[in-house]
Amino acid sequence: MKPFAVKTAAFFFSSKREAFSKSSIMYVKQVFSIWRLLGGIWHGLLAVTAYATLVFYLFSYQQWHFLSFPISIITILGTALSLLLGFRTNSAYDRWWEARRVWGEIVNDSRSLVRQSISFIKTDQPEKDEVISNIAHLQIAWCYALTNSLRREPVLVYADLHLNAAEHDYASSQDNIPNAILNLIQSRFTELHEQNKIETLLYQNIDQTLQRLCDAMGKCERIKNTVFPTQYSFFVVLVIFIFTLVLPMGLVESIGRIAIPITFIISFLFLYVEWIAYVMQNPFENGPNDIPMTTLSRTIEINLLELIKAPKIPEKILPKNGVVM
Repeated sequence: MKPFAVKTAAFFFSSKREAFSKSSIMYVKQVFSIWRLLGGIWHGLLAVTAYATLVFYLFSYQQWHFLSFPISIITILGTALSLLLGFRTNSAYDRWWEARRVWGEIVNDSRSLVRQSISFIKTDQPEKDEVISNIAHLQIAWCYALTNSLRREPVLVYADLHLNAAEHDYASSQDNIPNAILNLIQSRFTELHEQNKIETLLYQNIDQTLQRLCDAMGKCERIKNTVFPTQYSFFVVLVIFIFTLVLPMGLVESIGRIAIPITFIISFLFLYVEWIAYVMQNPFENGPNDIPMTTLSRTIEINLLELIKAPKIPEKILPKNGVVM
């Protein structure tokens, strides 16, 4: 097995790191553009605008006056739709914010785990340095493995650079690789405790930190695997569809051709809010608005490598055009 200091220096220049940077640390250009603003809803807006134009043509030129609709009913329907969209947006944001809080806990507990290792392990200095370095690298690997697992990407990409051959073989043989890596960390501390290199009370404190990390992993998996109620999403889309059908009918008699751009603007507002909620309800889909797990994992990596005084420290991942993964 390579010494961790040599291994740490080597992986920063490896082809695996370059491949990871290209595939997983993905920057998405977020400069202002009409296409970016309308990219997720332009099909619906185009259909709504064409429909409003047709209603205006039939009402004004074909004398289909039965197309006129009471504006008061449209007002009530729009108010109800606003309440539905508000509830949906809040529910989606709650999922996103819970995911961000969980990853904040992971950052804190990862630092605590290595700091506890430095303070609690009592053994000869060369052995202590090697053991703590091993634990720090395992924790870094766990963070990257959890990130890739939640994004449905190859789990051991970049994480494998922090594992030795035996650890890699064990983790890759398991169905839940992050859980396997966490088990490796637990076994290291258990061995140290059985060898009387960690006092029982201090071992219990470390075990509580590992328990919190396991809980955080479970919370992330719950958010990832719990589908936002499709019936509710479908109902909101259905109400928006009905509203856009009757909206130009309620406007065409009073404002004429101006009903076309007004229909476009109002429909855009409702469709865009619904699209925002759709994007935020899944915070682990590797999109520009998701939890920046790669950046957080890199922050953990930097912090832990600094704690063990590694010779090479990677650079921070900086935002590009306001977005970073």
